[in-house]
Amino acid sequence: LQGSNSFITKPIDLVVSNPPYIPSKSIRTLQREVGFEPRMALDGGADGLKFYHAIADLWVPLLNRNGRVAVEIGAGQENDVAAIFRKAGLYGIEKLPDMSNIYRVITGTA
Repeated sequence: LQGSNSFITKPIDLVVSNPPYIPSKSIRTLQREVGFEPRMALDGGADGLKFYHAIADLWVPLLNRNGRVAVEIGAGQENDVAAIFRKAGLYGIEKLPDMSNIYRVITGTA
């Protein structure tokens, strides 16, 4: 989130991200194995949605017409992330489940 996307000089076709999505207060309750990850790779801010707002604000405006966004999400975040992307102007929002039928990916088109 530091800096900006000002180094991009032309529209882009695709944004793919696995951003940090765990709410800050939940970090300490994670499985022990996850504790080896740097906090910055896990901490998605107070509600876990900080980086989805950043993607919507900084990257969605740079997409070509019909450009796509695909992001990994935390369990239970599908409706919030879909709403953030819809508000940013994306359409055709899709919620894709993993093999346990938990929504883990959101996609959208500019």
